Amino acid sequence: MQQAFSAVAHVDADSFFASVIVRLNPGLCGKPVLAIGMGGSCVIAATYEAKAKGVKTGMRLSEARLLVPDAIQMAADFRETGIASEQIESVIRNHSPIIEKASIDEWYIDLDALVGGAPRDANAWGKEIQKEILQTTALSVSVGIAPSKLLAKMAGEYRKPAGVTALSGADEIRGFLQDRPAAAIPGIGRQRSTKTDALGWVTAWDIATAAAPDMIRICGRPGIEMQRELLGERVYPVAEDTRPPKSISRCRTFKSTTDIKLLKAHMLKHLEYCTLKMRRWNLGTTELSVWIRTPDYAYRGAHRRMDRVYTTVEQLLGAALSALSGLTWHGNRFNQVGLALYGLKSSDAQQQCLFDDPAKALADERLQEAMDGLHTKYGRDSLTRAAALSVSSGTTKELDLSIVN
Repeated sequence: MQQAFSAVAHVDADSFFASVIVRLNPGLCGKPVLAIGMGGSCVIAATYEAKAKGVKTGMRLSEARLLVPDAIQMAADFRETGIASEQIESVIRNHSPIIEKASIDEWYIDLDALVGGAPRDANAWGKEIQKEILQTTALSVSVGIAPSKLLAKMAGEYRKPAGVTALSGADEIRGFLQDRPAAAIPGIGRQRSTKTDALGWVTAWDIATAAAPDMIRICGRPGIEMQRELLGERVYPVAEDTRPPKSISRCRTFKSTTDIKLLKAHMLKHLEYCTLKMRRWNLGTTELSVWIRTPDYAYRGAHRRMDRVYTTVEQLLGAALSALSGLTWHGNRFNQVGLALYGLKSSDAQQQCLFDDPAKALADERLQEAMDGLHTKYGRDSLTRAAALSVSSGTTKELDLSIVN
């Protein structure tokens, strides 16, 4: 029987900015695509069809065009990449309460925080979350699992794209480091590589076992911590970000359907979930996005801006339904709907509109507070609107607010 071990997982989206462009434009699948930054002169991501011909992240566009003359260049869609990042993170948060977002396209997961502790079969766990992210977002990720954050990151980069690498015992870690060049260690850049080469440190194992005085001379005191992490000691914990979120999102994939009411029900559940999470941070929202996906991974999305800070489901529902209605058409099949709240601000910044009915606004807030309390005490599925009952899990109580006709 495989033994559980203390572990960290690193999830890294593959060619993220370019992959998001392909997701928005399925006809580009399998073609060399270059995602261009705001300046227009630098490649910030490329599909693996372009990377296979030598294109690298950060390369000047003119150089990339020489390598791949037929490459398709497109400006990165930063709003859509933000949505995609939130979608991936939403899947990850369903697995572990402790995660650290290292960048827009990579996350660390404290596997010790899973129910029952770290999985006994880490490789199988990595493949499962990888599959779930692909099914939910149509984006591939690579997963590395190891006792320390540094090792997990290196393991995640080992079999890109769409690879899973799990390291546990000392012999396994040693074999992995002996197989990786010194430059594969994050923190050993071009300038340091020159110094490590001069000392004959060719592999990552050479650096992990180098004499301490030499490591300090080249990398300073952090070099000793690097060695400890390379040898499997967790020096740096997975640091959960305690700052208020900048956005909140949720999406679910389901059996494809033509039932528009079912899509509305899923969206309403997402709105309830995101609003509850937002209010727990004492926040309100000024922007909202809704997206849907067809079984062939074609995405459609809509964005709405609010005229002020909104804090309740009742205030947001009209914008959410309006966004969704512009995306759906009868007769077509869908297998995913998602919702995101952006531009989050303190709920104290909320202002009443001159044309609002004060009595109705007060009633909406009291209703939301009552639902917040019940959700906190009995769980978020303990109470829901009648329109969302078809997608609710667990025991629910009917509250008919005539939300969806």
